[in-house]
Order: sequence, then structure tokens, then C-alpha cells
Amino acid sequence: MHLTLRARVFLWHLSAVGVILAAAALGADWIFSRMVLGQYDESLVDLAQTEATAAVARQAQPPRIHEVESGTAPPSFPRLDKFIQIVKLDGRLVARSANLGTARLPAPTSLLTRLRGGERVFETLKDFGDEPVRLLSVPLVIGDTGYAIQVAGSLDDAIGAVRSARVLFVVMSTAILGAVALTGAMLARAVLRPIDRIVSRARVIGASALADRLPHPGGRDEMARLVETLNEMLGRIEQVFEAQRRFTADASHELRSPLSRLRAELEVTLRRPRDRAEYEETLRSCLSEVEWLSGLTEELLTLARHDAGESRQAAAQPVRLVPILERAVARLAPEARRRDVAVLVDAPADVMVRVVPAATVLVVANVLDNAVKFSPLGGQIRIQVTPEEEAAVVAVSDSGPGILEEDLPHVFERFYRGHAARGADVPGVGLGLAICRVLLEGQGGSIGVSSPPGGGATVTIRLPLAA
Repeated sequence: MHLTLRARVFLWHLSAVGVILAAAALGADWIFSRMVLGQYDESLVDLAQTEATAAVARQAQPPRIHEVESGTAPPSFPRLDKFIQIVKLDGRLVARSANLGTARLPAPTSLLTRLRGGERVFETLKDFGDEPVRLLSVPLVIGDTGYAIQVAGSLDDAIGAVRSARVLFVVMSTAILGAVALTGAMLARAVLRPIDRIVSRARVIGASALADRLPHPGGRDEMARLVETLNEMLGRIEQVFEAQRRFTADASHELRSPLSRLRAELEVTLRRPRDRAEYEETLRSCLSEVEWLSGLTEELLTLARHDAGESRQAAAQPVRLVPILERAVARLAPEARRRDVAVLVDAPADVMVRVVPAATVLVVANVLDNAVKFSPLGGQIRIQVTPEEEAAVVAVSDSGPGILEEDLPHVFERFYRGHAARGADVPGVGLGLAICRVLLEGQGGSIGVSSPPGGGATVTIRLPLAA
């Protein structure tokens, strides 16, 4: 059976209080019973000392019990229901109080042996009369003769007091437990009511209503922090959903355009018979569109694997930075020569970085691709490497039109293309820098971009140095 949180909290609270009350009642009962018995023992000791003092003062042989005659003095409360007996240490009876009658308090050999050793002995008699009796035996020496003064009294009143106290403890514990159960149920309901409201509200928040938030209970307590945390999580989920919607819409748009061009070219070509040269021209155009689609698909798959946590990037390793830059420059060399763009590299030969070589080559190549596309004919691109304390900074600067200030915060967003790209009809889909950031962050690096007012842009790549 599965209990609700409210029921579990109530039962835990009730059980804990019940255990505490039971322990407290048992402890109180033990202390009270020890206290009652201790006080009773003290009264026996006082009476025994009184008799011993009187016997020693009289120096009478044998000693007698100094009882007053009935009716000649007010009642002696310390002696009330007390039996007194004096025996020699060999067991012979010397004297006893009148209320004992013909009865005799037990004085076995084992007891007399302990008394001869000077020990004071307490014991409880269960078979002397109709009630339990507490007996104190005290050794006494008068002259050269040893005696034992025995003082006994009924424990009935003491036992009755302990029983009454136990009943009181049980009644009080039961009443307290009942009150705790009632207040615990009310408290659990009051504490968990905000959670019920949160649950009810959370049930109506779906993918179509992610802008909604949970109601804040007010204050700065744990419940308020829980609501704030859940609302922050909802905000992050909303951002993810929005980015996913935007990504899907942009990908659909970017895929639809080349597919539409590809279909149109094929349809036009197939409307009538054409010569070999026209077919070859159409096929080359279609091949160009297919290659563009393949590149776009690979970029989309790279981002999708990263989003799903399925990227299988190789382990980083210490490598020299200059060969990585040379490989990236070699990839863009044909396009740079076509546009007559010079690529200058200024890097120390001994800089070692801990990176994934293939991924880092792709990052630098993507940045260089943008620099070449946006540089004017006959322009220049400069790659400068500056070692810092924990990173090697690779700055790629071009001489293009630069990036508008309002575009700078968005250049690493997927499918985002700035005003310069849209205005100059530069080919691309806006995924290159987004992929660069994903690949660099996966190996402990980072990427940033700046653009001075005079034109040109500088992309800064930070790579972790090898130890």
C-alpha cells in the first residue's frame, strides 16, 4: 500500500512523539519509584538511628525499645506502622515492639553474618504478613556485645503511590499523544497545502503553455525557494523548446530552398528532349545543390548529436598548434586564391595545446571560411597566436565590412545571419560559428568575436595549453 506524503509525515511525526512519550513515561516511572523507595528507606534509617542512640545512651543490658505507653503521648508519625526488633548477633531475640505481637522479623544466618561485618542491610519481604514489607537491619555494639536493630514497615502506601503515578503517566501520555495527533494532522495539511496547489498548477502546464509559472507563496522559506527553482527550470525548458522550434523551422526553410531549386531544374529539363551539353549542365547544377544539402545535413547532424548528448568526440591530446593552423589554411587555400585573399600566420612554433586535432582544424577552417567570404577581393586575413597563462589565444582578423553591434550577441546562434551576410548575398546557412562553439566547449576551449567601428572583424579562439 502506497501512502501519501501527508500520511507518511503524519505517521512519522506521531511515531516519533509516541516513542519520546513512552521513553519519558518509563523514565519518570523509574525515577519516581526510586524516589519513593529512597524516601521510605530514609525514614527507616532515621528510626533505626533513633533507637540505636537511645540504646547506647541507656547502656542497658539487654537494650530495650523505648516505646511510650498507649494514650500517654501524641501519636509518633515516624513510628506509624513501623515494626522494631532487637536481636543478638547469634539470632536470639532481645526485644520487639508491641505492634509485632508474637510475630518475629526474620533474622537468618546469612543476614547475621553480614551484620557482623558491619554492613547495613536493606531487603524487601514478600511473605511477612499480607503486604510487602521493607526491612532494614543495622548492627549495634553496646559494651562488648553485638546486637542488630531491625526496623520494618509496610510498602503498601509506597506501592499505591507508584501505581497512581503510573496511571497518571499513562493518562497524560495518551492525552498528549492525542493532542499531537490532532495538531500533527492540522500541521501536515497546512504545510502540504501549497504543494497541492503547485501540483494542480503544474498539471495544466504543458508544451503549449510553458510561459505559465507556478504561483509564488510569498516569503523566503523553503516552499518559496522550491517554487522559484521550479519556475527557473520551467524557464529553461521554455528556452529549450523555443530553440528547438526555431531550429526546426530554420532547418525546414534551409532545406526547402535547395530542394525547390533542385526540383525546378529537373522538371524544366525533363519537359522536352535536350542535347548532351544541356543535360550535363543541369546535372552539374543538381550535383552542386546535392553537395550543399549534404554539407547542411552533416552540420545539422553534428548539432543534433550534441543536443542529444551522443557526440563521440575523440579524447584531447597534446599537439603543436602550428600544424593545425596550416591544415586549416590549406583547406581554404583554393577559395582564398580565387578571391586573391592573402592569409598571414603569426604563431610561435613551440606552442603546445591539449585539443582534439580534427575538431580544432574544423573550427579554424570554419572561421577562416567566414573571413575569406567576407574579405574584399585582394584583401588580407591575419592569424595571430598569443600564449597566455593557461590558454593559447588564436585571433583571426579579416578586412571585411565588420559586424554590426546589434548582430554581435547573435552570431553564435544557429541559422543566424547578420546584415552583412544577407546584404551581400554571401552563401551559407549560419551554422558554422554555432558548430565552432559546440566543438570548442566540448574540449575546454571558447570562442568570441569583436568588430571595431572602422570595419573588419576578429574571431578569438581560446585553446587550453598542454602541461
